[in-house]
Amino acid sequence: MDSKIKPFKKFHADQIASYGMNHKLMEIDASYEDNRICNYTKPGNGFTMFVDDKPVYAIGIVILWPGVCEGWVMASRNVFDIRYLAAKTMKELTEEMCKRNKIRRLQTSVKSEFKLGVRFATWLGMEIEGLKKSYGPDGSDYYQLARIFN
Repeated sequence: MDSKIKPFKKFHADQIASYGMNHKLMEIDASYEDNRICNYTKPGNGFTMFVDDKPVYAIGIVILWPGVCEGWVMASRNVFDIRYLAAKTMKELTEEMCKRNKIRRLQTSVKSEFKLGVRFATWLGMEIEGLKKSYGPDGSDYYQLARIFN
């Protein structure tokens, strides 16, 4: 297995979605190509992990204003083949992006039914702040999670 981290490019998201998302619940969100938050990622604030030349996941941040960003992740179903490596590198990349951008608040939205996604966000050090009812593109509820850096 040959793995590489490369700068995120918008077409990586399309490739990841074409392989099938890491959970059926994410298929709907990924289908909204024009409205993906990853589309707003500036160079240097997003990365894609490739395994054997295929993108497995992409992760990044979108700066909302100085010190505050929205984090995002897109992962294909193939991420489970490298779950420990993926989790480790996602955490390292998130820490590095937040440090480099002097982030004091990292926030994200996770579909409330996506228990694995909520668990992963809390593993990254985020806390649930509240429930955003009817927030998703399909009208689904999402949790707002955030991590405050000191």
